[in-house]
Amino acid sequence: SSGINAEYGQRTSNEVNKRIKSDSHKQEATDVKTSDGKCDRLKQSIAQLRQQLAQAVSEHRQSEQGLRSRKIKTESALETWIAKYDTDMGERQDEYEQIEAVYKIEKQQLEDLEERFAVLEEEYNKIMEERRIAAERKAEEERRMRLLTKAAVVIQAHWRSFATRKKLKSKKKGKKGKKGK
Repeated sequence: SSGINAEYGQRTSNEVNKRIKSDSHKQEATDVKTSDGKCDRLKQSIAQLRQQLAQAVSEHRQSEQGLRSRKIKTESALETWIAKYDTDMGERQDEYEQIEAVYKIEKQQLEDLEERFAVLEEEYNKIMEERRIAAERKAEEERRMRLLTKAAVVIQAHWRSFATRKKLKSKKKGKKGKKGK
């Protein structure tokens, strides 16, 4: 009985082992299939993602190339504008310096002329004052001469009238004196 039991235990144990092995092989096969399916899906996903990555990289490269081209054009235009600005400002600076030089010369000439004018104005004012004084003297002299002339005319008129009256008186006395004789 113990030998049968041991044999039965051995068989049962072998059967259990076979079943466990069989179940484990089935589970392993199922896991392999599941794993293979997952691997295939992941490979497809990887391929799809690689394709999207390649497309995104391509788009970004094109975009980057366009942006670089635009940047180069902008930099070129900016350099052109800066060069034009520098040229214009250089010309204007030269023109300013020329005008400033002419201005300094003309300013110096103006100052010289103002100094001469001040001297001439002073002389002119002196001459005009002398002329005014001379004109006043002349006017006073002419007024005095008119007054003297008028006075002389009045004196002469009185003198003539006196002399005429005296002659007339002396003629009347002379007639009176002749009549009485």
